[in-house]
Amino acid sequence: MFSIEADIRAPAPGGRRAVVADDDPDQRAALARHLAGRGYTVSEAADGFAALSLIGAESPCLALLRRPAAEDDGDRGGDRAAALACLLYPRTRIILTANAPDPAVGDSPFLVLPRPVDLDLLDRCLDQIGAEVAS
Repeated sequence: MFSIEADIRAPAPGGRRAVVADDDPDQRAALARHLAGRGYTVSEAADGFAALSLIGAESPCLALLRRPAAEDDGDRGGDRAAALACLLYPRTRIILTANAPDPAVGDSPFLVLPRPVDLDLLDRCLDQIGAEVAS
């Protein structure tokens, strides 16, 4: 069993926001730069649980959370953080990133992109998300 404290409050209005959580600072920075280039205001966190407070405070439309590899002590913190974010903040679209190959990709209720993230693939996902929101 685990517990977590999440700062839940009404978010500030306006703008396209995104949260990027990854323990690899280079991957996190690359994703943040790319999203900023697409017009998002981006906040960064070192892991999915740290991202939960940002998601609650900023109400982003998108969160990219790293799914730790199964060999990382069996820790699936990215999955738990994504599930909590989905429950607590249903308006935030969650995308997980995972080391390829990740055998658990097919078991995830979330879109999972292989790391390092192919930015063209991310763009296609963002375009699809935008089209779904618009319809």
